[in-house]
Amino acid sequence: MGRVHRYMFMSCGIVVGVIVATFAPDPSVAIECGNNRSHNVFMGTKTGNDQLLFMDKAVKSGIFFLTTSSDIASGKLPKNITYIEVIDGNIDGKGGCAYLFNGGVGNNNASFHLKSQAGGGLNFTVKMYGKF
Repeated sequence: MGRVHRYMFMSCGIVVGVIVATFAPDPSVAIECGNNRSHNVFMGTKTGNDQLLFMDKAVKSGIFFLTTSSDIASGKLPKNITYIEVIDGNIDGKGGCAYLFNGGVGNNNASFHLKSQAGGGLNFTVKMYGKF
């Protein structure tokens, strides 16, 4: 390869790298949202030995034409999480989406960002289970 070709090849590689870094998704887990009437999320496997480690509820009224959001964080739990349920109480297709942004199954903590659809409210229950 000639010197010019090598320079062009390296330049293209740098441009592709910058584009990928710019448009790559956040490291959070984006849960598939909007394909069913209720935007429930289930992660991990629940067995008969699992016990409830954490539960919280996020309820907010909708704001006309705007989205509403809330974060739920478990903090440090006494055991590792084996199963997570995020239940959307709005079963009419107007609920929100849940995004895991920290911890999760196999960790002793988990944090979710909950976001409504435009004009909709939030009504989520988050439960985390583990083995004692």
